[in-house]
Amino acid sequence: MIFDILGKLEMYIPSLPKLRAVIDAMDHDDVYDREKGSYTTPDPDVTYEITTYTPSSSDKPFVFHKKHTTVEIVLSGTELLSTTWRELKNEALAYDSKTDTGVFTAEPISVFQGTQGRFAIFFSGEPYKSGVSDGSTAPVKKITFTIVD
Repeated sequence: MIFDILGKLEMYIPSLPKLRAVIDAMDHDDVYDREKGSYTTPDPDVTYEITTYTPSSSDKPFVFHKKHTTVEIVLSGTELLSTTWRELKNEALAYDSKTDTGVFTAEPISVFQGTQGRFAIFFSGEPYKSGVSDGSTAPVKKITFTIVD
């Protein structure tokens, strides 16, 4: 997992070369003005979805993906993101191979505040949850990139 400011995203290209497609989309696709929906990039292994929602204080499950990396960037608003132990994914309540998504419940080991100008990268197998309220009732607009491993 990587959590940093958006201005440093390029630093991580050596670890994840397909971040170039993420950066290109952020720089050239007017993502801040786009409507919610699913979008493609010139790289067939990189897609993204723009969502708008109100973060929830209800207990959410952790999710993980076996075949892709997720890059989450808050475009406006604030939310909390958290991680837990990778080994706990073996206790997954369910795994859907079609969507490459597993879910389970656990206690967080780290919590981060997602705000405009920050990003989080969750690599394959790393459990995380997002969309958790930090006490604010303002809606969040977020872009989530999916990078096929």
